Amino acid sequence: MIELLRRPIGGRDITVVCTERSDGDVHPLRVPPHELRERQLTTTGRTWAMLDQVHGTDRVDHGMGVSGSDEPVIGVGDVLAAEAGLPIAIWAADCAPVVVIGDDGELVGCHAGWRGLASGVIDVALAAPHSGGGPRFAVLGPCIHPCCYEFGIAELERVAAAIDVEPALIAATARSGAPALDVPTAVALALGNHGIDLDVVGPCTSCAERWFSHRRGDVGRHAVVAWSEPAP
Repeated sequence: MIELLRRPIGGRDITVVCTERSDGDVHPLRVPPHELRERQLTTTGRTWAMLDQVHGTDRVDHGMGVSGSDEPVIGVGDVLAAEAGLPIAIWAADCAPVVVIGDDGELVGCHAGWRGLASGVIDVALAAPHSGGGPRFAVLGPCIHPCCYEFGIAELERVAAAIDVEPALIAATARSGAPALDVPTAVALALGNHGIDLDVVGPCTSCAERWFSHRRGDVGRHAVVAWSEPAP
């Protein structure tokens, strides 16, 4: 497990971490619930709420009077909003796991694959309810980077149109010399449309076997996990 961020905000300590291959697969649809809970507790000392992610834009509100469960998977969607103090996780293996942190310690997790980016999933994440002063900044966990992400021009133009930027701003060249999509830049620009800074960008999932990578043929998944607790 690596720590992506630890920071005091609004009287709470925010922590964002990412599990690794060595922590085991945390795919919530492939790992039995009891094993998933054990892996959660082993890596972070707490359990997390997760979604059945489907590359869409639906949002699930956790602990806000809308849904709540002791089960690892609490709903279907790609945006998970949680009130302060509830740990949440976004699982991935190349797609962008984004966490938006609010002024009051509320968290919004977002699973942003290219289809999600092209459908406006970042906009949905930033429309999630905040009881305090609203979102402050965002963290991007390990995801595929342009060095390893050969990508079609037509699909890249769809992503660019959705985040309202010129395609050239998110276009890159892969190590192979083929056209590529720059996912971290696309996420940063989509957040920037709402005045939100991307403070942390994780490494490339496909460059090393430390993380699971769909492009390399992995079926396992790691997770970006975020929680807050009262500051001492």
